[in-house]
Amino acid sequence: MLMPNSKIAKPLRHVALCLSLLAALFAGGLAVPASAQDTLRIAAVVNDDIISELDVFMRLRMAMLSAKLDDTEETRRRLLPQVLRNLIDDRLKMQEAKRTGVKVNPADVEGRIDRLAQRNNMTRAQLEEFLKGNGILVDAVADQITTELNWARLVQRTLRPRIVITDQEINEEAQRIKATQGQTEYKIYQIFLAVDAPDQESDVRDSAERLIEQLTAGADFESLAQEFSQDEGALKGGNWGWMRIDQMEPAVAKQIQATPAGNLVGPVRGTGGYYIALARETRVAGSGDTAGTGSVTVKQILWALPSNAAESEVNRAISQANTLAGKIENCNQMSAIANEADPGVYRELGSVPVGDLPEQVRTIAINQPVDVPSRPVRTSQGIGLYMICARQGADEDSQSRTSIADRLGQQRLETLARGYLSDLRRAAVIDVRM
Repeated sequence: MLMPNSKIAKPLRHVALCLSLLAALFAGGLAVPASAQDTLRIAAVVNDDIISELDVFMRLRMAMLSAKLDDTEETRRRLLPQVLRNLIDDRLKMQEAKRTGVKVNPADVEGRIDRLAQRNNMTRAQLEEFLKGNGILVDAVADQITTELNWARLVQRTLRPRIVITDQEINEEAQRIKATQGQTEYKIYQIFLAVDAPDQESDVRDSAERLIEQLTAGADFESLAQEFSQDEGALKGGNWGWMRIDQMEPAVAKQIQATPAGNLVGPVRGTGGYYIALARETRVAGSGDTAGTGSVTVKQILWALPSNAAESEVNRAISQANTLAGKIENCNQMSAIANEADPGVYRELGSVPVGDLPEQVRTIAINQPVDVPSRPVRTSQGIGLYMICARQGADEDSQSRTSIADRLGQQRLETLARGYLSDLRRAAVIDVRM
């Protein structure tokens, strides 16, 4: 018997799933492409990857279902351009993740789907049946989650190490916070659509206008932000938390100040593209302590070495630390991976005041992103590999030095990530056929 190889088997399985899905959709009376053949037509080619019309159709259904929009011809017409653009971005992100060797654990994807079911008070089987009844394969949801996790991991691993927040920057931000006490802060939600070239200006503006129309008609802001926003805030439903005017995109800040809380702002042309914003609440900036160092929850693998250890011993420990760092995806995995660290010793340091840490580790506590292993660090005790699992301030609204550094790092990371994706778009060969 001729056994299909993996390159053939996957498309055959995909065709079978498509046909099964279409039968279910027709039975449910949903609007779908005219035939199974239509669903397999090419909507776009991104470098060597194909986006089918079925991919577009299911992403449209996911967006409409998430935002609680009726499946009408008008809704599809409004959302289609941005849906296709986001699918193209997803292909670029996955291609770059593959090129750089970034790959998430499939168990993390499954866990996200399970939590999605739990948030909707469903079992996993009920969620899959619900998705199928609404024209969505669970594979499509898994693909989208995989892309999100891969891109987040790629950005953290590739770009975050380039960012160092200095004591001077923290001091300056702490002074700004102190100077703005008593002023208004805004709970900001935002959708960002990038413009990478002058010839995209009109199309992106039109997409932003269509999203405004959907939001005005009652679509859920956070759901649309998750589906369409092209910044890191998309992972949080567009929620950027409490912000001062001086922390916002200047063009957005100007309109936020002039618009009552709870009202949409935009589309606003700002740096890099168009913004849609919503200030859900306002408050008066408090008088919390801005000089506290805060605490961090730390895990460590230590290769104990004397201060006069031979260079070969130090290099051997550093090499082993780098190898293990490449295998650790989050804090929960660190203890298991540490079994490979012999003679390194694993320790959970718990919650430690940043000021009590050695100077070299203190820099990591302030600058290292959560759930990402540090570079190997030479201390008086030897070579250490560290993971920051959480940061804690004095209270919920504390503006500790660690939280200031974390926020400044995230802002800088967002700028770098946008530029990274823009570079990928400009370098790509993209053929849109629908």
